Order: sequence, then structure tokens, then C-alpha cells
Amino acid sequence: MAKNIEKQVKELIAKSTKILITTSRQFSGDGLASALALLLIAKKLNKNAEIIINDFKLPESYSFLPEIEKIKATVKKVKKFVINLDISQTGIEDLNYDIKDNNLRIHLCPKQGIFSPEDLKFQTGDFAYDLIFTVDTPELESLGSLYDHHRDLFYQIPVINIDHQSVNEQYGHINLVDITTASTAEVIYKMINGWEEIILDKEIATCLLTGIISKTKSFKTSKVSPEVLNVASELIKLGADRKEIVSKLYQTKTIPTLKLWGKVLSRLQSSPDHKLVWSKLDLHDFTESGTADKNLAGVIDELIINSPAAEIVILFYQNKPEQTKVIIHTEGAQNALSLCRPYMPVGDKTNASFTVEKNLDKTEEEFLNQVKNQII
Repeated sequence: MAKNIEKQVKELIAKSTKILITTSRQFSGDGLASALALLLIAKKLNKNAEIIINDFKLPESYSFLPEIEKIKATVKKVKKFVINLDISQTGIEDLNYDIKDNNLRIHLCPKQGIFSPEDLKFQTGDFAYDLIFTVDTPELESLGSLYDHHRDLFYQIPVINIDHQSVNEQYGHINLVDITTASTAEVIYKMINGWEEIILDKEIATCLLTGIISKTKSFKTSKVSPEVLNVASELIKLGADRKEIVSKLYQTKTIPTLKLWGKVLSRLQSSPDHKLVWSKLDLHDFTESGTADKNLAGVIDELIINSPAAEIVILFYQNKPEQTKVIIHTEGAQNALSLCRPYMPVGDKTNASFTVEKNLDKTEEEFLNQVKNQII
């Protein structure tokens, strides 16, 4: 990572008064933990910051992370509207307002003379933020309505884009995208570890180690390198509890959930030539195990762990007798959204999903053929 980029990041943070931190609406554990690490870093530097993730719902397995309860699901205000009244000739003696029939009425009493329409001006105020961090977010569209409804914010305010994915679109004003690392958390560690200020503490180390463990599936993926292990070791020395993190993320599954996952793994199929693996579940599987689709959280990670050479992982499951949901995860240069574009997917380049009004077997056959044809 170039030293001049680290210097630019420090300078922008130093100049900022309100920082927005965000990640993909279909956030990864790495993105979530990295966002929290940046929030704590800002706090350490006496900077005002907040995390907003579109439609955020607190995942129970990550509830142990510091400050996670402060994450917001919607943006309250991005820009202020300013009413400017020239009182140089009249002064002001009284000001109050009321709301009637959905109209705001402002009542003003001058000390002398009267107000004229020429005294009144309207203008848009400054943005509520003057710096934005995006983490583990390959493209701005994956931020959801936070970006869709406030595009001018991301065009006019400096954006620092921190990521490790090769599919990142380099959309930031500053791009800290290091594809040699295993996680975004590792990129953040390298950034702050080079600063003169002593930033790292137990809470930040816990967030960063959680991001690394989540992205490497507890050091089981092919991306684990000696450098990753060295960074993890340093974070543990600072107080991050590896055993607790692993326990919270991977050892809290109920027996019904484990039964469901067992069915997924028992049906695992692959196409080595396409670096593709997939599995499926029908309605009977959910009924028999006493589970629902919410119990599938983390099952894609389990498929990745069991298929380290795969670049495309797909799960098919039934919502209703003639309705099928498809979840797709990609690694490397493969684009999840592009692979399922005809189905109007939601998500980003690495994680996407869609629902079709077709039965399970037909959906599996059609979509697998389409994916294979695209990657030949």
C-alpha cells in the first residue's frame, strides 16, 4: 500500500467534522467488522462518525462486537435546507412557528419596519457529512437506497474506498484496494499500523480479527497466507480473543440448523471444469428439520469451506411449491450479478440472490446451464 495514500487518508480524517461509514446492504462479516473498526478508529482520533447500512438488521452472531448497537439502518438527513432572511434593516424581535395542513408556517416580528420578499432567500445547506468510508463494497450500487437516493452525496463528498476484492470498481476518490490481502480488515490493519499515532487497542483488534476470521472462514480458505496469520497473531497480542470470536461465529448453531446444513452438504454437487459447486433444499427439508430460510445464514460459508477450489457457489431452495430462491456467491473475477442478470437479482458482484416462480428442479437445471454457458 502506497505511503502517499495512507497520508492522504490521514489528512482527510484530520480535516473532517462528520464521517459516514458504510458497507454493502448484503454485508459480509468482514464488511460489518471493518466498519465498526473504522468507527472506533474515528472515536480514537476524536472525530464524529456514524455507520449507516441500508435496512440493517443486527445479526445475532455478531452482537458481541463493540458499538454494533449504534449502526443505523437509514439516513435521517443528508443535506440541510436554509432559509436566509436579511434583518440588517429591521432586526428581529420574535420568532416562532407552527404546522397546519402539512405546511410549516414561520412567524417573524421585526423590531422596526417591515420585511419585503427581497429580504428572503432560499438555499441548500452543506452536506451532513464531509467524508465517506466504504468497506468491502465492490460497487456503489450495492449500498442500496443509501446510494440510490443520495447519489450527489457520493459524487461531491470525498469517498475512501477500502477493499480487498479484485472486482472492486475503484470508484473512490481514494482507493485502498489491496487484492493481495485476504480481507478488508487486513487492509485497515496495514493502514493504521503504519501511522505514527498508536491507534490499535483491544476493541479495534477484536473487530479486525473478527473480519479476518469471518472472511477466511476461521483460517480455512485458500487465501490464508503466512502474512494473514502474522496479522492475526498481532491482533491477539493486543487482546482480541480468537476463541471467543470463533465460538460466536461458528459454534452457536442449533441442532435443527445443523440438521438442515447436513442436508445441504449431503447434496453437494460440483462441476470442476467450471469451478462450480451447488446444492439444494426442498420444502420437506425445512419441515423435517423444523427450520426456516433464516437458518441458512452461514451455509454458503460452509459450502466454501468444503469446496476451496470453487469460484462459484450456488444454493437453490424452495419458498413455496412452485417458487424457488437462488443464492449465488462468487470468488475471483466472476461476477454474481452478471451471472444471474436475466432474473433481476439483488446484491453485488460477489453475493446475489433472486426468486423465480418455478419448481426447484427446473430452476436448478435452467440456471446451471446458463451459468456454465457464461463461464465457458
